[in-house]
Parts: sequence; structure tokens; C-alpha cells
Amino acid sequence: MDIDPRINIGHVHLEVADLERAIGFYSGVLGFEVTQRLGTSAAFLGVDGNHYIGLNTQDSRAGSAAARAATGQFAIRYPDRASLGNALRRLREANISVDAATDHGISEALYIKDPDGNSIELYWDRPREEWPRSADGSLLTTSERLDLAGLLRDAAAPRTVSGSATGADGSLSIPLSDTHRQQLRDLRTKLLNLHKALLDDTRSAYELDRGAVGSNANLLQLVINDPWFAWLHSVSELVVRIDETIETKSPATDKEGVELAEQVEKLLTASETGEGFQRRYYEALQRQPAVVLAHADVRRTLKSMKE
Repeated sequence: MDIDPRINIGHVHLEVADLERAIGFYSGVLGFEVTQRLGTSAAFLGVDGNHYIGLNTQDSRAGSAAARAATGQFAIRYPDRASLGNALRRLREANISVDAATDHGISEALYIKDPDGNSIELYWDRPREEWPRSADGSLLTTSERLDLAGLLRDAAAPRTVSGSATGADGSLSIPLSDTHRQQLRDLRTKLLNLHKALLDDTRSAYELDRGAVGSNANLLQLVINDPWFAWLHSVSELVVRIDETIETKSPATDKEGVELAEQVEKLLTASETGEGFQRRYYEALQRQPAVVLAHADVRRTLKSMKE
């Protein structure tokens, strides 16, 4: 992650045509963390564990994205000029065009569009004592062209990793290798498939007990808020941690990658006499062949990571 945790944004919910593309933009370009993932249909992104942006593929149809009118429009407020400059740097690195860049006097703003055509304003507010005012003290708003070169010069330094470093325990911390990064990507894919199988099974059990869930939006709210689905959060959280670890600019090490794989293996231990996740997982394995197959895929991937 390379985003200032002091940013300010209300909760935004967007329907997108391609979930992976949208996550790539909001996470890979703007720097938000994937805080929760619901299979291939929805995801939440934010900072420091807070949900800010919800992405949902509900009502999105393959091949129809260009025909859908994008109506989303929202703003992200950055705490200072350096953090806004850092956002501009990320946009430049990702070859994302800036539609407009304006100095409003009281603020400086960048205007961009996401891959689904939603309009986004990235801005920071100058301190009140620096706001332009007329001779009578009234506030003046301007619409001048923003100096992008100057904004880039003031950008906050990106957090990067180069070479190896010594950990607190004196051991050598080797940056995550490309091989281990790809292995974690494969593990992430298998975990997502397992999460989907578990979600389908849990939804079926819920509907037998309490009635039809209805739309994907209703399911999304149940997964987030209903205790019936809470046990699945452990899998979602591991997927989020893998996402953070395999991010190109992540400071993760090979050791951390190995530890993450070990945590996945430890979680996916079914127990007939256990409690919590282990017991629920055992029951799902007994009921659903799809869960058994997805479990086997994860296990094979974990085994290959040890070879």
C-alpha cells in the first residue's frame, strides 16, 4: 500500500463491469487496500481496515459496459499537498490520464475517471489562513490551471524496498522473490475458488433455515453483517493479506510469504470435534463435493510451495 491513511472519503458503492479491473485501479493505482472480498462478485477497499469503496458486479453484463451510462461521481480528500502529489505520481506511473487539474484557491484538485467511467475528484484543502480573499474579506474562488510539475516535486516519497535488510531478530530479510510472489498468486486464486464454494454452501444452508436470500446486494449485506456468514471472514481476511503481500511495491519478504502459506494451511484444518471455523469447515466438506475439490486444489498448491 502507498496511500496516506489520513485521507477522507465517505462510503461509496459502485457497480462495475469487471471486478478485477476495478480492483486493479482502486488498489493498484490509487493505493487502497482490499479489505474484504466476496468471491468474484464484490469487494470492499479502504485504508487501515476501514471500508470506503464497495465494488459490485450486480447488473453488470458482459459486453455491455460501453453502453451503460456511468453516473458515479465522488471525491477523495487528501490531507496535504504531498499526499495529493503522491497520488498524481501513481497515476503517471499507471498511465492514467488526468482529465483536468485545477487550482481553486481554497483547494487543488485532479479530475480523473475510473475504468467504468465514474468521475473522481482527488483534492486537498489549503489551510484556511491561506484561502484567497478580496479587499472586503469575502472568500475568492479561482479556477486556475494547476502546476502539475510543481505538485509532483512536492509528492511524498514512495515507500519502496531495495535489496535485503536485517530484521529485528538479526536474521536476513530477503524481499519476496518473483517465484514466491507467483506461488502466492496461485494460492490466492485457489482460495477464492474455495471461498466461493463455501459461500454457496453457506447460502444454501441459510435459505433452508430462513428463506431465500434474494439479490446479490442482499447476500452482500448478510455476508458482512449476519453471524451466519461470519465464519467465512477468516478466508476473506487471508485473501486480503495475500493481496497486500503480492503487491508490486509491498515490502514483504520471502519469510513472510512462507508464514502466510503456513497460516492458510493451519486454517484449513477441519475438525469434527472442534469449534468455530474448523467445525463449520468439516461440516461443509461432508456436504459439498465442490468444497472437497476446492480444498484439494488449495492443498496441492500449498504442497507445491514446499517443494
